[in-house]
Amino acid sequence: MPACQHHDVNKLCKRINRVQGQLKGICKMLEDDKPCDEIIIQLNSAKAALQKISQIILEDHLEYCVLDALRKGDREPQIESLKRALNQYTKMI
Repeated sequence: MPACQHHDVNKLCKRINRVQGQLKGICKMLEDDKPCDEIIIQLNSAKAALQKISQIILEDHLEYCVLDALRKGDREPQIESLKRALNQYTKMI
């Protein structure tokens, strides 16, 4: 089943690059022996950013791939794909 790509890949990649920067900053905080509460705040911020990226992709999957498959009568593969995506998404939260 081909992927349905309707999200702005450049914007998502920029978000991912920001998360990578956050993670590098967290490594530096660990090396500099920063307080644990400050490190955890930054970890939660990075986690929230990743969750937002996942949410955007999941919403696109629903809005474009699943709805399009339902209109075309090819629902079972996309319903299964949506179930897998939701299962993975809920593991993040």
